[in-house]
Amino acid sequence: MRVKIKNGYVYPDVVIHCGEAQFEDDELDTLTNPVVIIEILSDSTAAFDRGEKFNSYQGIPTLKEYILISQDKYRVEQYIRTEKKDTWEYSSLKNIDQTLTIEAANCKIPLSEIYWDVSFETK
Repeated sequence: MRVKIKNGYVYPDVVIHCGEAQFEDDELDTLTNPVVIIEILSDSTAAFDRGEKFNSYQGIPTLKEYILISQDKYRVEQYIRTEKKDTWEYSSLKNIDQTLTIEAANCKIPLSEIYWDVSFETK
């Protein structure tokens, strides 16, 4: 689903909204009230997803959580918007036995499910 940002549009890997979806127009193809955005990192997108894209996402007033999932190692990074709207708390999960808690969506997902049937080469 396309998401509206201040100066254009983006296509996140996963978008969660709570309550009634709000769209830019009657086409119903551009969500304006995401609560959680999840990006799957790749070598070619990681810097952009952590930098410029995250900066753009911070301008979405409804966004409460931004989650980055590595595809080359067990690592899930989570940014949670605090009560002070311009501050984000960071946490990182690196153990397959840990659980990601998406508070804004009242959801818990074990990393073992995120990385189901995935194995990484040891170097």
